[in-house]
Amino acid sequence: MTDNRRKYLTILQKLYSDDPVVDGPIAYRAMQRLTPAEQEEFSAFQVDVGNIFVEFKEELDSDVQDLSDNFSHEDPRKWDMGDWATFELAVTGHKWEEIIRAYAHGKQNIDLIWKEIENRLDLP
Repeated sequence: MTDNRRKYLTILQKLYSDDPVVDGPIAYRAMQRLTPAEQEEFSAFQVDVGNIFVEFKEELDSDVQDLSDNFSHEDPRKWDMGDWATFELAVTGHKWEEIIRAYAHGKQNIDLIWKEIENRLDLP
């Protein structure tokens, strides 16, 4: 039996891309080319990935909440130099340092989140 999970993950990444104008049509064409059996596998895989995403988001939200107790404002755009220094000390070495740092700086972190999901899927 062929393991199509990497192909399915690529379709999902395109489907939920931050550039839906370009990637959306690619994902829909790929989904239309799946055999009926693959469509069933893809649907089940999509549920699995969704569950992994929710689990990861809950873990990340909990860690971010723990970190946010140390700042004058919840919104990083309102932080002063002391808040940023405290943030850097708190986040350095954290298991999701890159994801949290990108988020705090207002940068896209979806690629890092997909990487974590891929790690949890344990793809070949």
